[in-house]
Amino acid sequence: MRTEKASAGHWSGLVCAALLLAAMPAVAQTVPGFTVTTYAQPVVGPVFLAFAPDGTLYVGRDTSPPGGSIAPAFLTRIGPGGGPIEDYGSVTTPDPDPAVVDVLGTVSGVAGSVLTGGNSTSPTRGSISAIRPDQAVVELWTSTQWTNPSEMKFDQQGRLLFTDVGSRTVWMSVAGEAPTIFAVMPDNRTPFHLAIALDGRVFVSDGNGRITVFAADGSLLTLAYAQFPSRVALDFGRGCGFGRDLWVLRQATGTLHRVTAAGQIINVGSGFTQFPYDIAFGPDRKLYMSHYSGGRISRIEADGVDCIFGDRFES
Repeated sequence: MRTEKASAGHWSGLVCAALLLAAMPAVAQTVPGFTVTTYAQPVVGPVFLAFAPDGTLYVGRDTSPPGGSIAPAFLTRIGPGGGPIEDYGSVTTPDPDPAVVDVLGTVSGVAGSVLTGGNSTSPTRGSISAIRPDQAVVELWTSTQWTNPSEMKFDQQGRLLFTDVGSRTVWMSVAGEAPTIFAVMPDNRTPFHLAIALDGRVFVSDGNGRITVFAADGSLLTLAYAQFPSRVALDFGRGCGFGRDLWVLRQATGTLHRVTAAGQIINVGSGFTQFPYDIAFGPDRKLYMSHYSGGRISRIEADGVDCIFGDRFES
């Protein structure tokens, strides 16, 4: 993924901080009340995470420090339970940082396809492709309006939403139509990560750690739901000891946080090294984290919680 020149300083600082974290002696991952284990390793350049309903994990890939490469690459597919770990796709796709599973084939036309996107052959042109279940690759769209797709997710209406670094805009595709603008980021903010609440609200984090909230119709609700000192990854808890609040990974410091419905930031854990990049809750409702420079995926689970019966009354 390549960012615009305006973001160069941000990326330089973030990469330096991540490299410093990776070079430091190992620090114990401290998440009181939770257990952290390595779920899958080795994984090449893992960035964004996306699960299929059966627990298969698809992982975006960057071949140099995130933000520095637009080289074509494969996605990574990790089988349920952490293996096998394998390249996914019959051919490479342009700059495949994000991934999302099109379970019903709403956008791709084929159920179970995996969507990915990024810079195409030109830094001023974006590309989104679908990888079919047989691993055939079909380019769905290219555009000079959106040039660098970052995170992609489906909302409750079945719309594909994605952040675009190049246009500083959030885009959507409805029923497989070409993407149109969902929301323009306020104050020229650069969107990277997004999370979608159960009520349809869309939470977007920018390069400076501010979390903006949009309604399901794209109207602006909150300029700063929460403010962190630097870029953060987002996902909503699904119970199983995690509650339903917004969970946040601050990349530069390797710290994990929970943000309440009122916007209160609660520090949950620390000590995550080797460029922790993205977080995602799996179908098992446990939390997964990619470590870019460590080439691994971690799994975080609540201690003593029965994920089948133990959280039925959890808010």
